[in-house]
Amino acid sequence: MPSLETFLERADELAQDVINAWNASAANLTPEFRTLLHKTFLYKTARQIAENHRAFDILSNRDEVKEKAAGLIFVRAYKIYCDRQAARFN
Repeated sequence: MPSLETFLERADELAQDVINAWNASAANLTPEFRTLLHKTFLYKTARQIAENHRAFDILSNRDEVKEKAAGLIFVRAYKIYCDRQAARFN
């Protein structure tokens, strides 16, 4: 399994994968997946706010910290979810 640093580098791609999976099977979501999806949306929101503020050169330290924290929370949740899914199928 890749490291957290690897997941952080690919956070945007992984978040989109989660959203795509949600779109494909919204009716059959497990509680674990719903938790991951919630953290995905928190990450995407923090990221979008930071990007918007960067575009207008008004990015605050708080925005930057929130973006990094949300990214870390998301990739940790993603890694835990993937590890549990792998254990379930092994």
